[in-house]
Amino acid sequence: MSETIQIIILTGSLITGSIVIMFSNQLVRKYKLPWLSSYFYYLIFLFVFGIYGIIGSRLIRVFLLKQDLDKQAISAIVSFLFYLGIPFLILSWYMFIRLSREMVNKKVSSVFNLVFFLPLVLGFMGYGVLLVKRDLLGENRLELIRSSMLIGFTIVSVLVYAYSLTQLFLHSRRFLDNKDRQNIRLFGLLYLIYALGTITLINLSYLGPAYAFGFIIVLFAIHLVPIFFLSLYLDKNFVASAEKHDFDKSLADFIEKYQISKRESEIVQLICKGNSNQDISDSLFISLQTVKDHIHRIYLKTGVKNRVQLTNLIRTFS
Repeated sequence: MSETIQIIILTGSLITGSIVIMFSNQLVRKYKLPWLSSYFYYLIFLFVFGIYGIIGSRLIRVFLLKQDLDKQAISAIVSFLFYLGIPFLILSWYMFIRLSREMVNKKVSSVFNLVFFLPLVLGFMGYGVLLVKRDLLGENRLELIRSSMLIGFTIVSVLVYAYSLTQLFLHSRRFLDNKDRQNIRLFGLLYLIYALGTITLINLSYLGPAYAFGFIIVLFAIHLVPIFFLSLYLDKNFVASAEKHDFDKSLADFIEKYQISKRESEIVQLICKGNSNQDISDSLFISLQTVKDHIHRIYLKTGVKNRVQLTNLIRTFS
């Protein structure tokens, strides 16, 4: 691969990464959702890691090769630059876990934080010792350092994304709205593709520069797809927090006055969101006839005759 093409790819990756950060920041400012903040910091830390550990090391390699320096010295410098980027990679992994938990209305415990950071910090320190003591590793020291980096990246990436995506796919079932569940799972699917792509390409990088630069492109560019998806999803489905609070309070007062059961309240919420009887059946995993029976009892309790009257009745409690 020519030097010009390499520089074009690296520059294009930087520009793409900057665009991703800009769009994600706009989403945070516009919607002010906790999980969007975690997503924004995930992208920031990943971007900084990419600059230090990937793009920076590549540009330095291109520059130093022109100076006719010893290849082992160049590899040592590149390895050190990658080492400087590792803390940002660790933080990006952590923020993705936070993102996956917050999207399904869960939090990350302090115990989990300890379990997550302690082994990674120790691994980071161990990798530093490996770089400093590389002369003790013999003739294959550069290959051993490279292999340890790849193994560590692969293992942690698999664990982080497997855990995070499992959270998204499993706990999305808690959402009553079928559209919410589908969109959360689609977001998870996009990052499953991202995780598989980065892990595969970095492990094939020894076959040639095309795979290494493919990793760089995926690392920076693929986030444009979920960012675009989130923008469309939030524009259509986002409910301002104040409006949601008013609705929740009205619904709570309505439920208390008419002694609405837990299952009936779930159905009432879905009715207010415009779900059909079939949608409610699919969302709650109950038969269509059971949905109709619950709605009939709700009508009897409240004295309404249809969905419009039911929705208007709830609004009177605001």
